[in-house]
Amino acid sequence: MFDKRDLISSFFLLVLGLFMAFQSLKMAVWSRSGPQEGFFPLFIAVIIIGLSLLIFLKSAILARAEKKEILKKHEESEVSFFRVFSYFILMLLYGLLIEKVGFLITSILFLILILKYMEKQDWWITIVLGSASVIVGYFLFVSFLGVPLPRGLIKW
Repeated sequence: MFDKRDLISSFFLLVLGLFMAFQSLKMAVWSRSGPQEGFFPLFIAVIIIGLSLLIFLKSAILARAEKKEILKKHEESEVSFFRVFSYFILMLLYGLLIEKVGFLITSILFLILILKYMEKQDWWITIVLGSASVIVGYFLFVSFLGVPLPRGLIKW
């Protein structure tokens, strides 16, 4: 018997990963010069799909004795359905907005929303950590790896 939380979360992650993969395939993924703007979102989508399948298989293969122990641990650290659904909605919006609004703006807003409202971090941690990780990621992919990321509203 499946753990409902693992089954639900793996289903949402699988749907999200497939959606992101189809959206990223609308952009150029690869050319003669190397990775293009759709490569990074497709790469992340493949990781999400793989992890969702891993979660699904893990919940299907677990023995009953192990499952009872895991259920006890899950009951101690109960994750609300609202929280899982909120993450799913935020990721879905991220996938929809990244091409139109751009990587930098969408990613910074996404991380600020997650860190401040979902993870309940202080404002200074939220702004510093969210902005720094997006800027480092942007320069890593654009400058060092030469992968163009969606610019959206930022034209420079």
